[in-house]
Amino acid sequence: MAHANLQSLVSWWCTYGFDENSNRFYAEVQNDNTPCSRSSFVIIQRARLLWFFSSLSQNKKYGDYRKYADLQYEELIQSFYDKDHGGFIWELSVDGEAINKRKQTYAQAFVIYALSEYYILGNNEHAKSLAIETFHLLESNAFDNIKLGYIEAVNQKWEHIDDVRLSPKDMNEPKTMNTHLHILEAYTGLSKITTDQEISEALKKVLNLYNDKFYNLETGHFQLFFDNDWNVKSNIISFGHDIESAWLMQKAAYAVGDNDLIKKVAELSLRITDVTIREGRTAMGGIKNEVKNGKQDLTFDWWPQAEAVVGFLDAYQTSGQEEYLEAANQTLLFIDGNILNKENGEWHWRINENLKPDSTITKSNAWKAPYHNGRMYLEILKRINIDDQL
Repeated sequence: MAHANLQSLVSWWCTYGFDENSNRFYAEVQNDNTPCSRSSFVIIQRARLLWFFSSLSQNKKYGDYRKYADLQYEELIQSFYDKDHGGFIWELSVDGEAINKRKQTYAQAFVIYALSEYYILGNNEHAKSLAIETFHLLESNAFDNIKLGYIEAVNQKWEHIDDVRLSPKDMNEPKTMNTHLHILEAYTGLSKITTDQEISEALKKVLNLYNDKFYNLETGHFQLFFDNDWNVKSNIISFGHDIESAWLMQKAAYAVGDNDLIKKVAELSLRITDVTIREGRTAMGGIKNEVKNGKQDLTFDWWPQAEAVVGFLDAYQTSGQEEYLEAANQTLLFIDGNILNKENGEWHWRINENLKPDSTITKSNAWKAPYHNGRMYLEILKRINIDDQL
């Protein structure tokens, strides 16, 4: 199932998601596969596209998709890279004009993640140097050396700004668990292409924040929004962020290579996985979105489903307990039966409590690329070691 659906996903992006006339991926595509030709380009989607096609192309058994990784790399460095101040800007118009030049820490992390994977694909030294350069820019300009943690955003020149929100729906707070999650992910990827001890130390700092600041002993969940002094500013449970963190924390701990840290993180990861299964999973295997101020969101977004499959599979490999494997299978079947858009390809963004898709949200957009779902399929195939059988 994973192999067949991965091929279907890739086919959709290379057919309906790609503009042959301009030789680039569309910024936005509607649910009926009609492109939104005037939508602006946001770095999150573009970096995720680079990561996915760089990762996919490392295994020729999936097909030859190297050209898409090359195109995304060129777009990133030609259009989004800030040659004057370093780092990568947020948004471009369809005509290539800079609309928003802010430097969001979350976005810089995704670029590091993507550039690291692109270097693994083809040993492009410029990609590696840009990834390392961006790492140092974050450490110099976004890390709070006194109270620890990474601030959310700065302006083009890496200076303070008042509104640091990642998106309009987020709280305007300077430190978030979500951004640290993707710093963790990015630095883990970067550690695969360089032995710089500073990267390992940065990973340790973020992993310690998970234990010391993010984890709530009373609820068993990670907290999301904080002020500069680490006072909690939100009352939100995000099941997707919980389970995504669970398996990415383990990858980070292994990248550091500290056995005590690996053991500590494994214990925390299993606790988070258990509470996700107990509180966040329905009888059908679907993963709920969140609980905000005590109110349950009854819809199902696509990305928590994908992260849960990997998180449950990761817990099975850590513990050997069959119930985690069964949980992964159930959620995968829930995806196959409800989240996959079997009529028009790719995945629905959201289904409601009655399992009906929300067709008002576009299928490809600034926040949706073959990252959560594509990575899920790649992780399944890698972890169960069937690549040689394909």
